[in-house]
Amino acid sequence: MRSAFLLPLVFLPEGWALGLLLLSAVVLGLPHGAADVLVAHRLRWPLGGFLALYLLVAGLALGLLLFLPPLGLAVFLTLALFHWGRVEGKGPLGYWRAGTVLLFPFLFHQERILPFLQAFAPGFAMPPGLALALWALLGLGALWRRPPWPQAADTLLLCLVAFLAHPYAALAGYFLLQHSWDSLRLVGVHGKDWLAVYVATLGGLLLALALYPRFQDPLAAYMAAVYALTLPHALTMEAWLRRPRLPERWPVPGR
Repeated sequence: MRSAFLLPLVFLPEGWALGLLLLSAVVLGLPHGAADVLVAHRLRWPLGGFLALYLLVAGLALGLLLFLPPLGLAVFLTLALFHWGRVEGKGPLGYWRAGTVLLFPFLFHQERILPFLQAFAPGFAMPPGLALALWALLGLGALWRRPPWPQAADTLLLCLVAFLAHPYAALAGYFLLQHSWDSLRLVGVHGKDWLAVYVATLGGLLLALALYPRFQDPLAAYMAAVYALTLPHALTMEAWLRRPRLPERWPVPGR
């Protein structure tokens, strides 16, 4: 059960949890999105046009957050839910798992995330009742499909981690060790690919630094950069996941 690796995060204090989440800017987190340049190359898209469109979509998303922060937060959570669940590859169970990580902070840890919410969306937060209703609906949808017992048990373990751990720790653990890792594996990043990935990662880091004066909070600035890049990244990954399955054309992860 993969979520067993997240159990030590239950004992991580807030400062360390925040540090782990910020560390994802250079370890797996931002880099997994930067691997979109590899996807564009492998799909034979013109790199210049791809980057221009990518930045345009990111700019539109960022504008929504800057001018309508509450709506931006709601869109951020929705995008992350659908994208993370999609990459999970477990059908409705994957969306329930993603929803657990995203909704439990509003259910059980709203006071702990209040400083972030004040900086990111002027204090706007999802009502706990709405968070519970959404999580329950996702759970019913997942259980209706009768997932394999090992996957269901792993999801319950993920729920336990999200309930007990500091929300920054649970988010960092899932984002780093499950979502980002799965995404990099699906793309098949290896060898010299990492050079292109980290060159592209610099763009995300520069965006976060540019946003810091606006948010005056390192986590909020970083999450704003992640939010801006999430929509074009999700669209790019969707194109990759829907690509024709031609073994002689698509590289196999690890080769």
